[in-house]
Amino acid sequence: MAKIQNPKAASQTQIQDLKRRLVDGLQVITGEGVLSGSGHLSARIPGTETFLINPRFAGVLADPKDICTVNFDAKRIAGKGPIPSETVIHAAIYRARPDVGSVIHCHARYSILVGLLDSGLIPFNREARIFSDGVPVFLDSRGINGMAHAERMVANLGPHHATFLRGHGIVVTGPGIEGACISAIQLERACQDQLLMMSVTELKPLDDKGRGRNQARLENPYRAWPFLLYMHKVKSKAQIRAGIRTLDEGKHY
Repeated sequence: MAKIQNPKAASQTQIQDLKRRLVDGLQVITGEGVLSGSGHLSARIPGTETFLINPRFAGVLADPKDICTVNFDAKRIAGKGPIPSETVIHAAIYRARPDVGSVIHCHARYSILVGLLDSGLIPFNREARIFSDGVPVFLDSRGINGMAHAERMVANLGPHHATFLRGHGIVVTGPGIEGACISAIQLERACQDQLLMMSVTELKPLDDKGRGRNQARLENPYRAWPFLLYMHKVKSKAQIRAGIRTLDEGKHY
């Protein structure tokens, strides 16, 4: 393991919990059609310069024991691997954005299409309001497998929640695993809705007055995440209800 940087660094129990939650996230975003046989989800290990990521096979097949530990140089330090070739995307974001606790890179169908439009995403509905500050488009998006290339992508991402990799896919960030997954799901739904509505009318963006409330829901997804776990049969109803109770105790779901 990398050297602990912070006395509040995660314990081994907490790391195992992160792995379990990461696997749950892979199940949910695959069930939602956001993740396919390729793509990756990661989670920062608090207090260290390391993160967890699924290995280079379909994420929906991963178990907690398969999850790899990687440092901020994008080098695997634990786990069998192999790690995804674009692991540098995650490493570069964690280096530059201490506010980010989880990252997704995937090839969601409707998000790719909207990323090709001159208009980009138009935050015209509830799903898209979290992205009202914009979703930039990264043009040099093919095969991001070197750190210098990834750092250019991060500079393009800036402080935003997500970026379109033009013609390739998306990168979505969140305060934690659940928030990142919900953001990716909302982005894909917003893109699908936009393409549908553009065929019948001109779209205008909503104001961003509700954006702060949506951000708070990503930090504590007390409604959306239990529902998604149930819908995709990731856990039993009893397990989900027990998890909801931990929210009242101030713990992460």
